[in-house]
Amino acid sequence: MNWIVPRIRNVRKILPYLLYGAMLAGLYGMIHDQISFTISPEYFTDFKFQQFRYADFHLPERLFVGIIGFLATWWVGFFSGWFLGRIRFFSDDLQTAHRDMLQGFVIIVCCAVGAGMLGGVVGYLNFYVFDTQEFMGFEKQFSGTTLKRFAIVGTIHNFGYAGGLAGFIVAVILLKRKMKQCNANA
Repeated sequence: MNWIVPRIRNVRKILPYLLYGAMLAGLYGMIHDQISFTISPEYFTDFKFQQFRYADFHLPERLFVGIIGFLATWWVGFFSGWFLGRIRFFSDDLQTAHRDMLQGFVIIVCCAVGAGMLGGVVGYLNFYVFDTQEFMGFEKQFSGTTLKRFAIVGTIHNFGYAGGLAGFIVAVILLKRKMKQCNANA
């Protein structure tokens, strides 16, 4: 329970990192979706725009894509900040806290970017080498190159989330190990 509900004095220390994490993840999502939109506008116009229709303020498509990117990812940074903060601020040592938290965020972002790039390669190989003609039922709506680009972007998105999760796990393990060493040396 201590991982979820912190001591009151630690909440003030963690709150800025919730904001940092949410903003960093949201910015990542905005950039990520702009690149994805360039590869397959149909992924957004025929899928994501319907999924996020509550956020459609009839802005130009590229702005709506940015909003979708932010809304789809901010929460990852928020929760990452919460759990990394819970580990980091379990003790009262604040000397290296800022650096440790930012290092955790960098690990998560790097893993998400790397996995997204890998997803692009896997999506490309899956549809250009093996010429698979099915992707989540959208093969009825699209054909040929449009379906392939749609599937590549879908694969990039899925791999990106998996990479973010993997990065979070790595960041937690490294931070817990560091905190254990700090406590042992104290």
